[in-house]
Amino acid sequence: MEEVKVSIIVPVYKAENSIAHCIESILGQTYHNIELLLIEDGSPDNSGAICDSYTNDPRVKVIHNTNHGVSRTRNTGLEYATGDYITFCDSDDYYTPKHVEKSVFAAQKQDSDITISGYYLQQKGKFVSSVHIPSGPMSEEDVVRHFSVDNEFGGFCWNKLYKKEVLQGIKFPEDLEILEDTYLLCSAMEKTKKIYYLAEPLYYYCDNEESATRNMNVLYSDHGTVKYIDSYQKILAENHLCKESVNIIHGTMFEIAVGFRGFEYQGRHCGSLILKKNLEADIKRFRNDYYQCKEFSLKRKVKYTIKMLWPKLHR
Repeated sequence: MEEVKVSIIVPVYKAENSIAHCIESILGQTYHNIELLLIEDGSPDNSGAICDSYTNDPRVKVIHNTNHGVSRTRNTGLEYATGDYITFCDSDDYYTPKHVEKSVFAAQKQDSDITISGYYLQQKGKFVSSVHIPSGPMSEEDVVRHFSVDNEFGGFCWNKLYKKEVLQGIKFPEDLEILEDTYLLCSAMEKTKKIYYLAEPLYYYCDNEESATRNMNVLYSDHGTVKYIDSYQKILAENHLCKESVNIIHGTMFEIAVGFRGFEYQGRHCGSLILKKNLEADIKRFRNDYYQCKEFSLKRKVKYTIKMLWPKLHR
């Protein structure tokens, strides 16, 4: 099985407190035929020096860049990757010991172009499994549902094992700050014949209090929109998804718009009049698809209808 090589791309920025643990979890894998690409993104701390200290292992390649952001950094990794399969890890997270072995075994047994695994999510100091459904092949609609409606496995790149040829000609969009990995997934799905879900948590996603998504202000653009909605607009405009998948994403955009409009009415964020008008327009634009979409439960629809009609109410 170890005849196939796996390239693992790790973007590194301000990670001096976690990168060693991340690297050691990868080099300590039970599957040894790996290529670890550490792409240091002009980090101002000691992250780069820590990465360099691992170059005595021939499987490790360190590339130092000036700061360009996570998408450019991952794209650099894609340029250097020579493996038969490509996957990712974030510098503040880490792998379970058999992450690569189990992912590769499933990919080869199922002959899947994209192999998705579950993960452990850190919540209040404890790790909780994301897995709630059984292993099995996934349709495009299944994947969209599980990265938008229930987040069973998200649109993340770090719990996806891609055949290298699936990613040929595909890059992370450098103009997106949010959902850039979901964009990559949707682009790759257009080139796949089979997607398989391995219902086992193989990745530890650590709660990072400095994460961009923990800071509400960075979720808004400077032109009166919400970045999540902007990103989904780009995903839909530049990828060919089936009608059912589009409806699911429209429903997700409706819920996002309702939620963010609620923040304005509740005084949790003070946006511009343009932002409020845009959110109102998004609610009207995606409302019908939301109510017609079977993937959102009746209970959930009632909850968001109440939020839509009485936005000053807290959750």
